[in-house]
Amino acid sequence: MKNYFIFLTLLLIGLKAKAQDPNWSVNSANYQYSMTFTTFLNVNGTTLSSGENKVAAFVNGEIRGVANVVFVASANKYVAYLSVFANTNGETITFKIYDSANDNVVDITATENFIIDGNVGGIFQSYSIADPALNNEALLNLFSFKGVSTVSEVVNNNNVAVVLPFGTDITGLTIEYVLSNGANLFLENTKQLSGASVQDFTNTVTYKVLSENEEVFVEYEVSVTVASENVDPPVLVLTSAANSVVKQAPLQVNLTTNVAISNFIPEDVLCVNAVVSNIKKENELLYVLTVVPIQQGDFSIEIPQNKVLNSDNEGNSPSNKLTFIYDLVRPYVATIKRKDPTEEITKDDILEFTVTFSEDVENVSSSDFVSVSDATFTVVKENDSTYLITVMSIADFYGVVSLNIKPVNTIQDKAGNLLLNTVINVHQN
Repeated sequence: MKNYFIFLTLLLIGLKAKAQDPNWSVNSANYQYSMTFTTFLNVNGTTLSSGENKVAAFVNGEIRGVANVVFVASANKYVAYLSVFANTNGETITFKIYDSANDNVVDITATENFIIDGNVGGIFQSYSIADPALNNEALLNLFSFKGVSTVSEVVNNNNVAVVLPFGTDITGLTIEYVLSNGANLFLENTKQLSGASVQDFTNTVTYKVLSENEEVFVEYEVSVTVASENVDPPVLVLTSAANSVVKQAPLQVNLTTNVAISNFIPEDVLCVNAVVSNIKKENELLYVLTVVPIQQGDFSIEIPQNKVLNSDNEGNSPSNKLTFIYDLVRPYVATIKRKDPTEEITKDDILEFTVTFSEDVENVSSSDFVSVSDATFTVVKENDSTYLITVMSIADFYGVVSLNIKPVNTIQDKAGNLLLNTVINVHQN
């Protein structure tokens, strides 16, 4: 009894699983004419692939055709070969799908008119019976290549022209593309995969874009070319080993460029208070300019825009500007004034003096100064032309304390002009 109950339960479950199978059928002998469809079935975006799925055609609620889904190995595709029968041309055909996975009959909104001996769809471009209706656009929106930058891409009607960088090997490129929603790309009826399919683009390649509903089929011719060797516009950089303040003339200025240039002459250089007396070409990317300042003071050089050209006759961008000071005047001591103490007679054994030069100087050290016997010095730079000198070790000295700069010293200005040996006697009792 228990075994019988289990068997009966399983039988009822099995019957329930098939409860909605419509068991559609049609007697073709009742009709004089026929029309055929090679179709694929799609419900909620999924193409039906089970042999238990089927489609039926109706005219005024009467079944006129039914077909199950079959697999076509040569096309790797699931289709249904549907024959529809009628006695009158032009009748309106409606469709229903049986979705076996969900055990559900789906009504299709789209309709077709009966055409005697009509043949709709094929294996490659099948007729779509779907709910909801599938997209009918077949656009190639973007076409590029994996791992390769694109110089340019132009999609004009059904032609795609892609330019790749100089030196790119186009005999084995992996394609990447963006299509209309749901559409597929084919090459000679072989489906292509974005980011995976490889193709030789030595010659123009014709691709086919098939819309999601397979109703629209568009061919695109893709041509790929390689850009000629790119020559950048000249970029000029001026440099010099000389200091910004110089006393010797002429001085050397280097011009470096990123590409070979032509017709570079002294007149191409914009000089203020200076002239370029000579240009020496060291190699294609390096020139040495001989620059002569005209008179003391500021002078500068630069190369304006479009003064020299590359091999494509493109002009240069403006160079940087080098500015110098031409200085031949030797510095001198302007003043030496006592700072602390301010009294002329003092018992202090540490004295401070302020030394001011006629211009900015360098190399000022304690060894440059002289005073009474056994005196020592410290030097603090207040600015480039003013220094605080402290005289020490004079506790046992009585008399006049003087501060002078030794006749022989290394003090010089920024241009390297040595200090004039001007002696100023400033003394402290």
